[in-house]
Amino acid sequence: MSNSHQIIQVCIKATQANIERAKKSFTHLSVSQLNWKSHPDSWSVGECLSHLVNSNGLYLNKIENILNSLPTGSEKDFPYKQSFMGKLIVRGVDPSNVKKTKTFKVFFPASSSIQKNIIDGYVSSSKKFIELNQKMLSFDLRKNKLSSPVNKLIRLNLGDPLIIIPKHDERHLNQAERVMSQKDFPTR
Repeated sequence: MSNSHQIIQVCIKATQANIERAKKSFTHLSVSQLNWKSHPDSWSVGECLSHLVNSNGLYLNKIENILNSLPTGSEKDFPYKQSFMGKLIVRGVDPSNVKKTKTFKVFFPASSSIQKNIIDGYVSSSKKFIELNQKMLSFDLRKNKLSSPVNKLIRLNLGDPLIIIPKHDERHLNQAERVMSQKDFPTR
């Protein structure tokens, strides 16, 4: 069993790494490169990033609402254990799981022409996630619950998204980089 401060610190470190990776990998891309697809049913680099902004935003809103509704105490470290559903979700989004999974409609990326500001959007939402993590240092991540953005009947520990989001981000950053490595990817 981990403790809450460990979970928070690992999440912050992974999120910072994902921010740096996104800036390094995608900032130099043109709009046409961001929107290029090898196949109509595949996602572009921009759609991968849009998907992360959309899905993370749904979690961040729920987390922020919970934190705003709870009284803030002094920092305290609590034991932490993932919920059963949290473990299942992590298994599904883990970057080492290369099986394609169908995305829930609520998490779909924007399908129109994605602009370069999507990278700023990803960085901004990730920085907000780090801020929320820092606010959680006084909360019991196991006792406080939130509903999944997919289905309000699915309940997660407040700490579950701290494990889910960085892994999910890494999975889709990998996907976006695979798009860029395809032989037909445009040079400009």
